[in-house]
Amino acid sequence: MQRLLKLKKVLKNSVLASSVENFKAIRAATVKYRPLQADEIQILEKNGNRSESWEKVMVESDFDPSRIYRSSFMGEVYLPRFFGTLLLPGDVSFPTGIYDSLVHNCIVENALVHKVAMLSNILVRRSSVLQNVGSIVSSGKINYMIGNAMHVGNEMGGRSVFVFPEINTELVDMQLFHKPDPEVATAFTEQLKAYREEMALPFGIVGKGAVICNTNIIRNSWIGAHARIEGAEKIRNSVVLSSLEEPSHVYDSVILENSNVQMGVTIHTGAEVQGSVLMSRTTVACKAIVKSSIIAPCCHIEEGEVNSSYMGPMTQMHHHSLLIAALWPEGCGNLGYGANVGSNHTGRMPDQEVMPAQGMFFGLGVNIKFPANYRESPFTLIATGLTTLPQRVKFPFSLIRPGDPQLAGVAPRLNEIVPGWNYARNAYALDRNLYKYSLRGKGIVPSAFYSIFNADVVRYVCDALQRLQVTVIRDIYTKEHIDGIGENFLRERVRQQAIKTYQEYLERYVLESIITLVVTDVNLQSQPVKELRRLATNDANKDAMRMVTLPETFDELIKRYRQLEKDWFERVTHGLDKDNERGREIFDDYDDAHPIDRGFTEWEKARVEEKLRRLGTIVKVTKPE
Repeated sequence: MQRLLKLKKVLKNSVLASSVENFKAIRAATVKYRPLQADEIQILEKNGNRSESWEKVMVESDFDPSRIYRSSFMGEVYLPRFFGTLLLPGDVSFPTGIYDSLVHNCIVENALVHKVAMLSNILVRRSSVLQNVGSIVSSGKINYMIGNAMHVGNEMGGRSVFVFPEINTELVDMQLFHKPDPEVATAFTEQLKAYREEMALPFGIVGKGAVICNTNIIRNSWIGAHARIEGAEKIRNSVVLSSLEEPSHVYDSVILENSNVQMGVTIHTGAEVQGSVLMSRTTVACKAIVKSSIIAPCCHIEEGEVNSSYMGPMTQMHHHSLLIAALWPEGCGNLGYGANVGSNHTGRMPDQEVMPAQGMFFGLGVNIKFPANYRESPFTLIATGLTTLPQRVKFPFSLIRPGDPQLAGVAPRLNEIVPGWNYARNAYALDRNLYKYSLRGKGIVPSAFYSIFNADVVRYVCDALQRLQVTVIRDIYTKEHIDGIGENFLRERVRQQAIKTYQEYLERYVLESIITLVVTDVNLQSQPVKELRRLATNDANKDAMRMVTLPETFDELIKRYRQLEKDWFERVTHGLDKDNERGREIFDDYDDAHPIDRGFTEWEKARVEEKLRRLGTIVKVTKPE
C-alpha cells in the first residue's frame, strides 16, 4: 500500500501531467483562430511560401505574415502573431517566425522555426528555437516508456522495474527489493497503465524556451522547457524533462532512444543512451554507453559502459570501464580505468549479477567475477589489477588485495581481505568523498544518505565486529572459520586490528549520538552517562549502543569524544603525507605542480569547527591543533 501511495504522490506532481493539461487547453483555444485572409495569403506566397491548402492554415486574430519565408505548410497548421527576437547558440539574435521549413499538422506559438526540413505533429511552445534540424516528427500516440518493464541485474529478466519518466530511487528500490502482495503489484501496474493512457498524445512537444539546433532526427519525443539539444545525432521515443532552474543539455553526436531523461541531465560527446532512465543531474559523456539501465541522481559516466544495471546516486565511471548486471542502490562508488565489473557469461547463460556496496571503489583493471554480493561491505576498495572470485563479502571499509601464493595452507586463488582498512588507513579519501558528495548532491541527495555513519553502515559494522570474535585463534582464517570473508583469507594480526578499528568506529558513532542528544537539550548533561545511553538508544542503533564501553562521567565522555575527533582530523589532514614525500623524491617541482586542494581543506576545517561549536554549547572547548 505504501508503494501505491508514493506512486500517487509522484504522479500528482508530474510535470508531464501538467504539460498534457496545457496541451489540451492550447488545442482547445485554437477554435478562436481564424482563416487566412486573401491579402495575407498573397504576402505569404510573395515571400516564397507554399501550402497544399491555405484553408487549413489557421492564425491568431492579429497575425502578421511578414515573418514567414520560403516555407511549406501541409495539413492543419495553427500560427501565432510572431513578434520579438530570440537568441540562437552563439548569442545571435534572430526574429521569431518560420523560415525555410516544412510544417505539417503543427501548433506553433511565438517561437523561431528556421531551416527545419520536416516539422510534423508538434506543439512548439513560445520562446523556443528550432534551427537547422533534419526532422522533428511525431507519429501516433506515444507512451514514453510509461509502465514498461525494465530488467536490471539478472539479464534473463528475473528482476523487473516498471518505469516512467519521473520515477525516483525510492520507487525503484521498492520494486527491486520489497516484493509486494499480488494485489498491490496489480494495482501498481494498473495505476501506471492509466497514467500512460492519460499521457498519450498525438503530438510531440517542444517546451517553452527550449533550443534545438544542428540536430539530425527527433522522433516521437517530448523536449522539456529550456532544454538545449545541439548537434545531437538522433533522439527517438524519449522524454527530456527540463526547467529553467534545472535545464537538461543533449549535444555533440548523442544518440538517445527509448529513454527517460530527468531534470538537469547532461548527455554529450558521442554518448549513447538506449532503453534507460537517467535521473536528475546525471552526466553521460565522451562516448559512454548506457543500455537498459536506471541511473540514479548525480551520477557521472564517461567513456564507460553500463548495461542492465541500477546505478545508485553519485557513482562515477571513467576511462573505458564496464558495469553490467549490477544492483547498486546505495551508489556513491567509483570505477577506475579498465575496471571490468561484468565477468558474467563464461560460456553460460547471462543470469548472474553483482551487488556492489555503497561507496565501493573498483581499482584500475580489476575483474569481478559473478555472482558477487558486496552490499554488506560499504566503503570497500578492490585493489588495482585484482581478479575476484564469485563471493559474498560482509566486512565494511575493507581492502581486498592480492594474496600470497606461497602462504602455507591457503589456496593460491584466494585474495587477502583487510577489514576496516579504509577507515583506519584512508581517512583522507573517505572525507574527501563526503566533500564531493556534498557538492554533487546538494539539494537532491541528503547528507545522511552518504554519511559513513548512516544506519545501514553502523548495522553492518556491528555485525562484522561480532563475526570477528573467534573461539579458536589461527594464523590464517578463511570462510570456513569466519563467515563473510568470501573467497579471501584473513591474517590473525589483521583480525585484531580490524576489531580495534570497528570498535573505534562504533565508539565515535555512539559518542556523536549522545553529544547530539545533549546539544538539543543542554540540561541532559547533568544526567548519568548510563541514562544518556538509554535516551540515545533506538531500534536502529541498539546493537552499537550495547557494544561500546562508555566513560563513567560526562566530562570524561566529552574528553574522549574530542580525542577521537582530533585523531580523525589528523588522519585526514595527514592522509597525503606519504604520497607527497614520495612525489618530492621523484619530482623536483612536485609542490609547485600539486597545489593544496583548498576547497576540501576549507570544508574539512569547517566540519571540525562546527563540531567544536556544538561542544561549546555544553562545555568550554578549544580547537584541535
